[in-house]
Amino acid sequence: MARETSIARRVLVVSLMVVVVATVALVVRGQVPCDVLAAQPACQVAVQPGPIKDTLGLITVTGAEAFPPPDGSLQLTTVAVQDDLGLTGWLTARTTPSVEVVPREQIYPPGFDRDEVAELNAAAMRDSQLVATIVALESLGYELHPQGALVVAIQADAVTDELELDDVIVAVDGAPVRESTEVVDAVRARSVGDPVALEVRGADGSRTVELVLGRNPDDPEVPYIGVLLTTDLDLPIDIEVDAGAIGGPSAGMIFALSLLELLEPEDLIDGRSIAGTGTLARDGTIGGVGGVPQKVAGASAPTDGSEPAEVFLVPRDNLDEARDAAVATDILLVPVGTLDEALGALEALRDGRQPTDSLLLAAS
Repeated sequence: MARETSIARRVLVVSLMVVVVATVALVVRGQVPCDVLAAQPACQVAVQPGPIKDTLGLITVTGAEAFPPPDGSLQLTTVAVQDDLGLTGWLTARTTPSVEVVPREQIYPPGFDRDEVAELNAAAMRDSQLVATIVALESLGYELHPQGALVVAIQADAVTDELELDDVIVAVDGAPVRESTEVVDAVRARSVGDPVALEVRGADGSRTVELVLGRNPDDPEVPYIGVLLTTDLDLPIDIEVDAGAIGGPSAGMIFALSLLELLEPEDLIDGRSIAGTGTLARDGTIGGVGGVPQKVAGASAPTDGSEPAEVFLVPRDNLDEARDAAVATDILLVPVGTLDEALGALEALRDGRQPTDSLLLAAS
């Protein structure tokens, strides 16, 4: 009897091992649906520190007096996304402090391939540069005259096929709009399912586009058109930014600070290496972004051999997660909620004072 029980146990153990091996093989091949098992290589990607760029060297200004870049740097921080992880890469990513494993759809929304996501990120980068330019120039006293909201990207799930690239929206339900933010505000003031009439200036003249607002894929309660807009504007000076393949809206604050550094005689950074991240709204508000722990970690140990950042300007909304960054060198975290706060923090550093609410993040 005892022998038969022992044999039965061995058979059970072998059977379980076969099941486990078969399951692992299915996971490695990506054949287990993500809604059945979310934590597997095929359903996740790794977000890790990306390249660091000194934006003072990326910007060229013509048509106005520009001052030479000072000593120090204003560093644009990025994240890199590693997909197609494989089992070994996935396990390594999950045990590396500076890397975060996130659902694939967080980076590549359903229905979008890599090229489409890259295109949208490039459009968002161009818009962030323009908003930063507008905010910076207006703070320097320039008078700007925006002429509407320019369509720079159309998503596959847009609620209408009557809008085209380079169309300029000049009115929403008869109310004139001059900037992209005014169109966004007008749409968000309505409800999903509401009819909306857009007055559009296109290559063939003016026309009216009538549509019904859909549901935003990221928030079903938010009304949605499915186009990416920027402000149509002739700038009084020529500003070119060579950001390469870097995309997304999260460098807006750093672009604005860099423009002010180059266009003002005062040295804002006083020889320091300043890194940061954060979107910049038309009213100067700095918004939260993703990948902050990875950006802080990257700024503390640049892979190109440049000097680690001494200071990291972080959106107030991201301060708690920034505290958890695995940094290689000590770095001062400075939370900021507006461009004026960021400028005030730089002034405090020049004066030898501790910026408000700042804290030192020690190397781990």
